[in-house]
Amino acid sequence: MKRYDVVFEESAQIDVRDSYDWGCRVWGKSEAQKWLRHLRSAVLKELRATPKAFPLAPESNEFLEEIRQLIAGRYRVLFTIKGRSVHVLHVRGAYIPTLENEK
Repeated sequence: MKRYDVVFEESAQIDVRDSYDWGCRVWGKSEAQKWLRHLRSAVLKELRATPKAFPLAPESNEFLEEIRQLIAGRYRVLFTIKGRSVHVLHVRGAYIPTLENEK
């Protein structure tokens, strides 16, 4: 099975850090750490193995390269694939599915 390297770009690291800081304030540090481990594990597991299985993000047509998305809980992980590397661009919080998203 082909394995991909997963790179969290600075923009994605900032998104995750901001969500973690919010979680620390709202849930407490222990729960925020648990959330962070779960998110990171889910993203790495999926994107190392099958990044091309995920759909294009709705905003992909606005860019020259394909932007794909992985839904992890309430988070939308935006990424691109370059050769054998997956570059996580953003981790957007509070994803709530709607009929529009499910089309």
